[in-house]
Amino acid sequence: MMNRQSRLWAALLLGAIVLSGWTAYKGTTRAAFDTFSDTETMLRAADSLFTVPYTVVLQHSGPYRTFDSDASFARLGDVAAREFGLAESKPVHDTNGHRIYSASGTPPSAGGGRLELALSGWADGTTNVTVRWLAPAGAEKDKLLSWARDAAAGMENIGVQAKWIVTLRGNIGLLTPDAVKSLREKIGSVYKAVAIESYADSGSEIVSYASTLLEPGVRSGGGKVNLQAALHRDSIYGTYRLTIATPLIPSEL
Repeated sequence: MMNRQSRLWAALLLGAIVLSGWTAYKGTTRAAFDTFSDTETMLRAADSLFTVPYTVVLQHSGPYRTFDSDASFARLGDVAAREFGLAESKPVHDTNGHRIYSASGTPPSAGGGRLELALSGWADGTTNVTVRWLAPAGAEKDKLLSWARDAAAGMENIGVQAKWIVTLRGNIGLLTPDAVKSLREKIGSVYKAVAIESYADSGSEIVSYASTLLEPGVRSGGGKVNLQAALHRDSIYGTYRLTIATPLIPSEL
């Protein structure tokens, strides 16, 4: 029977399929961009969007190696876990029969934050690997970029080219309707982005953008997008939380 952590990672991995397609596509065009241009662009803009400390999550999700048995799948997970200093784990099967390997912790390689790794295995022997780093609160930009470079080197050791999904999140206080509109316009200005589509209900709003500063994105209903911003209003206090990510906000966030 799957434990709570395994169920969480199963949902994460299934939700990452679209982003995995993006990383596969992005790999074919990578040479046209600086390796960490998106990470740097997102962090540079953060100080103009958040007035209080914000959190940073860097995540890669994409194809990994193939396996031909439960034992070989477990070995793939163990190799990845050891590379990042995480304790080895035992694979489980989700309700659909897919193999899931998950490991997490705060080893030295996490740089004071939390590191999570998951591997999913499909019936045809293909796998998907997710590496997610929850940066320590208040980490400086140089430290964040340094971790991204070190982790990318570690991923190369297991045969994976890192392509980071960058997510920023923080509370931004009380906002009037005019202030919400101004923030939406400011995001577009900071990222030189055009709004492609949006969704709103009584407590949240999500806007998808196409930015000229960020790498090619994923195709959505209104066109290609490479930036998303979400505003969530607290139903009790009326304060807002801003989440912004490239190319899309991961489903587990």
